[in-house]
Amino acid sequence: MVDDDVKGAPTLTEMMRRRAALSPGQQYFRLYDETVTYGRFWEQSGRYAAGLARAGVSAGDKICLIYPTCAEFFYTFFGALRVGAVPVPLYPTLGVETTAAIFRDSEAVTVATIGWFRTGVDESCGLAPNVRQVLEPPDLDVDAPAPPLAVAKANDLAFLQYTSGSTGRPRGVMLTHANVVATIHFMAEAAGITADDRVVSWLPLYHDMGLIGCAFTPPLSCTPIWLLPPDLRNPRQWLSLITEIRATFTVSPDFGYRNCVRNVRDTSGLDLTSLKAALSGAEPVRLSTIEAFESHFGLKRVISPCYGLAEATLAVAIWPRGVPLRRDPSGHFLSVGKPCRGVSVRILAPLDEGTAERPAGVEGEICVKSPGIMKGYYNNPAATEKVLMPGGWLRTGDLGFVDAEGFLFVTGRLKDLIILG
Repeated sequence: MVDDDVKGAPTLTEMMRRRAALSPGQQYFRLYDETVTYGRFWEQSGRYAAGLARAGVSAGDKICLIYPTCAEFFYTFFGALRVGAVPVPLYPTLGVETTAAIFRDSEAVTVATIGWFRTGVDESCGLAPNVRQVLEPPDLDVDAPAPPLAVAKANDLAFLQYTSGSTGRPRGVMLTHANVVATIHFMAEAAGITADDRVVSWLPLYHDMGLIGCAFTPPLSCTPIWLLPPDLRNPRQWLSLITEIRATFTVSPDFGYRNCVRNVRDTSGLDLTSLKAALSGAEPVRLSTIEAFESHFGLKRVISPCYGLAEATLAVAIWPRGVPLRRDPSGHFLSVGKPCRGVSVRILAPLDEGTAERPAGVEGEICVKSPGIMKGYYNNPAATEKVLMPGGWLRTGDLGFVDAEGFLFVTGRLKDLIILG
């Protein structure tokens, strides 16, 4: 077996199985001073699959995962896939009622969590009669042979990725194996990730950038990952780890870079010059943040703006490594690059203004077509119909324009409303 076999896998489960068979002794990720190799990861996910099967979880069942950043998340997620169940990673901080609403909406029969979150999970389960059981790692890590690997097809549902709910109630984005695998391929290519890179991420695993971008994409090329728990109170630990392992690649929303500039005034002992690329996305990218971070830490042309959304399985466009940034003529907006390979972008008039395509340089709604476009919102055909157009195009709800050379600029939200309470 060679790397081409891994890259030719039709499903996420099969990609990880092949990687574990090809590179069992190689580091998958390191977290809390523990290195998890691909071999150990696959063995442990098999034990968790056995635990899920023993608990009665079967093909098609939805299992919600409420975990911090930990190895058990990986074992449970892939243990679920190995028995044909559908993982549903959730934010641990959504609150009792919102979490219960997702339990009901996803039709989850099982919730996997740890003791830290058990009280809130139990309260949410009390409002979701469809949940039959709550399992913790001691219930899942059983000394039993792994059950037969469930046979999944490329167009089968891989997992549900719930939106954050910042602009409405959370919706379950249905992502197929084909969505995820295709996105992993073109994201790795656009970001330039190779086996020689060393990835550091503090992004939570329940966020699509942390999960798909930082946890699922590096295995394509057997790129080692170092994970940190998200702790905005101590941004120095992120920078210290980059320094310690000579990381070449990292990712953060804009606020993460701003947080470092504001709260890590003393840069002694820090050396970030090993970084070849640091993606910035998941929220508006500010040139002032990029300039301040790179100036403060002695870097140049390291931070690359990017754009994506859950409904497109994360990635739409990524600015290439080391290339000078591109501003629009007004100087107000940064380009996030040209669409990734296999991704198409059109700028249309908002629905209430007609559906005409906007010419180069004219703002409108960003519409995307790619192999990563979701299957739809789970149990919500009305919402699905509003965003999925004929021909496989997705209305993103984001405003932007494409210049004459094909570079995409994101300028805002069509409905600039953020729900705070």
